[in-house]
Amino acid sequence: MKKIMCLVLILMLLAAMTGCGDGVSGKGVRVTDSRGTEVVFDSTPKSIISLSPANTEILYALGAGDRIIAVSDYCNYPEDTGNKQKLPTGEKLNIEALISLDPDVVFFSKMDAMEDQIKQLEAAGIKVVVTEANSLDATYGIIRIIGQAVGKGKEADELVEKMQESFASIKEEARGISPKSVYIEVSPLQYGLWSCGRGTFVQELLDLTGATNIFGDTEGWCAVSEEQVIERNPDIIVTTASPLTGIEDPVGDITGRPNWSGISAVKNGRVYMLDADMLSRPGPRLVDAARELLRLMAE
Repeated sequence: MKKIMCLVLILMLLAAMTGCGDGVSGKGVRVTDSRGTEVVFDSTPKSIISLSPANTEILYALGAGDRIIAVSDYCNYPEDTGNKQKLPTGEKLNIEALISLDPDVVFFSKMDAMEDQIKQLEAAGIKVVVTEANSLDATYGIIRIIGQAVGKGKEADELVEKMQESFASIKEEARGISPKSVYIEVSPLQYGLWSCGRGTFVQELLDLTGATNIFGDTEGWCAVSEEQVIERNPDIIVTTASPLTGIEDPVGDITGRPNWSGISAVKNGRVYMLDADMLSRPGPRLVDAARELLRLMAE
């Protein structure tokens, strides 16, 4: 009987040991991505390709950057992405070349995920995870999905908790600042004015800082007109244009527009440029974007 009990204990210990490591147990880890597709990982991915800048930033924040073997042409943060092989996305993506890199998993954003490409990758035995987030809660969700997929579930929970604490702190700080009306310009006049409203994390960040979005009555990312901006007369204008988008002086471009001189933000010199990547990518740097918006509100 003692021998049998010892054997049982040894087997139990071995079973427990196989469940240790980077967070993927012997039974595997199952994640459901933004397509609603269940992806099963039998072992922790050792080689990763990320074709989404937001996912790349999340992977680095979770401590999995050293496992990334290639990223998209648009992945530019953190600085180490410059040392990774760059791949085009969308129709320009060479699936055969990607498969030859033999990654364990490829992370796409839903915007760039093409069904035929996904099928080819899966047919080659490569795991595919597709993400999409248009809110802070959805951002927390994809952080957890990515964390579970790469064996960094604990780190993902800690990152989400840290972000939530930071946002709570920012919201508390904002209570001492007088409310301002804000116009967020995500596409300049030359390309057709676009802004954002409900259903975007930018709106949530503005809410956290106590700001009033002049296009808060719209839904999602939306085309707007000069007349609407002038009529709604924002206290602050924030542009995400930059020399990289073909606008050499984004602030000067706005302040020099005919008919905009009467807008409060222009009259009072409260037109600012904000890093578009920081503000538009659903990931850890949304905290930095919120802090920067709060700073602009307080000036």
